[in-house]
Amino acid sequence: MTLMSISELTPALMSPNPAQAETPAEPPDAAALLARGPFVYREQLDERLAAATAQPKTIRTRLRLMLSVARLLEQGGLHALRVADCAAEAGLAHGTFYRYWPDGSAAAEAVLSDFMTTVRQRRPVSATATPIYDRIRAANRYYVRVYRGNAGLMRCLMQLGNAQPEFARIGQEANLALAARVVRAWERNDPSAAALPEVEKSARALACIAMVEGVLRDLYVRPAIGPLAAMPEDGVADMLSACWFRTLFGRDPPTR
Repeated sequence: MTLMSISELTPALMSPNPAQAETPAEPPDAAALLARGPFVYREQLDERLAAATAQPKTIRTRLRLMLSVARLLEQGGLHALRVADCAAEAGLAHGTFYRYWPDGSAAAEAVLSDFMTTVRQRRPVSATATPIYDRIRAANRYYVRVYRGNAGLMRCLMQLGNAQPEFARIGQEANLALAARVVRAWERNDPSAAALPEVEKSARALACIAMVEGVLRDLYVRPAIGPLAAMPEDGVADMLSACWFRTLFGRDPPTR
């Protein structure tokens, strides 16, 4: 699953757990819903917890546990997550954890689902008149910063896809949905695209999506080597954006 395709997912794709059924939903925070741009998820959870002082204890406790799960996922990955560690990290009794999730896997899924929702809610929205290349570049700069700031969680999403074929299939479907959006934007901005076979247009869009994921994985999840390690963050995003533009439009992006 790519970070970009996360924008196509909804929380409903992550099955709710019976243990969560009686936990009140966290009320939406107006400022948080309006905020857009890159973020570090554990810091965002900290802010939500600080803003929840007037909320029921069940909501505050769940946020504390989510924060501890997010920290442990960042540090050790999906397969190292243990219920006892989650409770200890949150400063709560071991049994408290089970009031919210039946096991560590369910907690990890809940946290990763919330992370994906946050990625989607905070992605930049460009004005309608914004040139297509500027929109591509703004999106890529956002995704590069979010990937760098949450590399451990991105590793966990890959691990979850490897462990659960259903989750991997959802990721593939999300990629196809994103590719369809890319093709529609391409066609709106390039009338000559109508002459290309639909299969080719979809394949080009999927290649662009996979390229971003591969580059960011090698840059932030694995030890970066070679030229990527020496490139500044915006340089990486702008390189990816230029590659997108050339792949879709068959020419260099406009210069300023």
